[in-house]
Amino acid sequence: MGLIGSDKNDLKCKKCGTVLPDSERLKRHQEKAHNKKKEKCRTCGEEFDSGEELRKHKKHCK
Repeated sequence: MGLIGSDKNDLKCKKCGTVLPDSERLKRHQEKAHNKKKEKCRTCGEEFDSGEELRKHKKHCK
């Protein structure tokens, strides 16, 4: 018996069991929820949870 509303193609996170509909969402979930390594700005030292947040910050960091 499967989860209510789940699809055969859904993917499950091996660390927490969260079910996501596709591999891209699973990847984003794992990066945000389980990758605790912070990305640090070399200019000001501010830390970010993702490389994407750091890239956005760098555009305006002096």
